[in-house]
Amino acid sequence: MEPVQLGNLTVLKGEKSGKYPAGNSVLVKDDVCLLIDPSLDVHKAGRESVADHVDVILNSHAHEDHFAGNHLFPEAELRVHEEDAPQMRSLDALLDAYGTPEPERESMRKLLIEEFNYRPRSDLHTITDGEVLDLGRTRVHCVHTPGHTPGHLILLFEPDDVLFVADLDLTTFGPFYGDACASLDDTITSVQKMRSMADDLNACISSHQAAIVSNGIGAVMDRYLDVVWEREARLLAFLARPRTLDEIADHCIVYGKKYPNIPWQYQAERNMMSMHVDRLLAQRRVVVEGDGAIRAA
Repeated sequence: MEPVQLGNLTVLKGEKSGKYPAGNSVLVKDDVCLLIDPSLDVHKAGRESVADHVDVILNSHAHEDHFAGNHLFPEAELRVHEEDAPQMRSLDALLDAYGTPEPERESMRKLLIEEFNYRPRSDLHTITDGEVLDLGRTRVHCVHTPGHTPGHLILLFEPDDVLFVADLDLTTFGPFYGDACASLDDTITSVQKMRSMADDLNACISSHQAAIVSNGIGAVMDRYLDVVWEREARLLAFLARPRTLDEIADHCIVYGKKYPNIPWQYQAERNMMSMHVDRLLAQRRVVVEGDGAIRAA
């Protein structure tokens, strides 16, 4: 873990700049000590490498790579957006949100508990859009940006004018909306909302490989959203002749190829392509034939 100072913030950079399953966490040592998204890297390094005491942990959303280090700080108050709170209270609710099918639920349950240290938290505090956390010298504006998950948050830090974009992560892979609870339309709106903030920022902190972006922030955000339109264009080209949704998913438009080490890849690919098909159907750019196959209009 590599600490990088940005004004009042310390970015705890994970392995390979936070490449999944690693992640980049943020620590604010102020009158109130705040730790955001304690990652698997934080878990591996141990609490003594972060802080003697943490008052508040804020999870930007309910995903395994963002809560893996929560358990190290049992004294800390846990906060999460109200839409993702059920997933932090119940492992079954989290598996439902992921869309984990029944044959895989037990192995996924084991992974989340043993590898990502999931602990249900009935005592957590919920956050609403626009809420401001006053830490002393630092104020944290909580901005609701659903799509990746229903309760995904990005966080604006004042006076440093730094934005933590969490899993609107500005990577070249592009936005991820593969969970059962995710939304393509909300993701697009949220990225556009994030983009509207770009001109007033000194830097962005991403949970994953983009890590810290301080130059050309708006252009980086534009390129990130462009990935969505590129996926759509590839899908339309693939639908020059009729295809089933399974054939579309098997074509790996999102991932580019099959990764045997990502057990949820097919389901995520299928979910994301289904959302694109629904969007294109609403725009009358694709049609469904009598046998259920989909083709470009």
